[in-house]
Amino acid sequence: KLILLDSLLQEDSMTDFKASVVAFEVQKNFANKFFSNKVVAKSLIDDTSGNLLDNLYKLLHVFTKNKKDSEKTTRNIIKITIKIGMLLRGDKFSREEKANLVQIQKNLRTVAMTLISFYQVDHTYDRNFVIKYLTELETLLKNLISNHLTDKSVGRVEQIFGVVKTPEFLDSVYVPKKNSEMREIMGTVVSDLNCCIEAGIL
Repeated sequence: KLILLDSLLQEDSMTDFKASVVAFEVQKNFANKFFSNKVVAKSLIDDTSGNLLDNLYKLLHVFTKNKKDSEKTTRNIIKITIKIGMLLRGDKFSREEKANLVQIQKNLRTVAMTLISFYQVDHTYDRNFVIKYLTELETLLKNLISNHLTDKSVGRVEQIFGVVKTPEFLDSVYVPKKNSEMREIMGTVVSDLNCCIEAGIL
């Protein structure tokens, strides 16, 4: 009974985080500081992205076994995504920065397709390849936001990649039988990534 109760409590703490709710709050707060209300009207996190973020939170929760840390990483992803989206919508980027943003989107799509492929095709997982692309993505993101956002936001980017590009995290997802629970959740994340690619979000 105690084991059942413990697993139910863990399940509950994994499902009470909602990316869409966090996203709305972040967008509202950031908009109030920097933009007129017109810019805020349309939500920057759609349902498809929200599902991906919710499942990524679950993946992080199983990996860290820490609700607070998992929420922090997922919130940081939401904050950076929304702030970049609002800066773009508010026409705050220069022509060069917009070109850099296109490169970031290309890298992000490559990472997403690689993560899908490594999950779906056995014996293709190449940890160094993923880490290389994630490191490039981190550098591009930091360079893009450094002129517009605070050092705290740059620190958020470092915190995110400090978790997701670690060998421990990647191996837990991709090395067979290393972490069966993470592997199972990754199946849902892969499905969400496919939906985001099909919808043109990634």
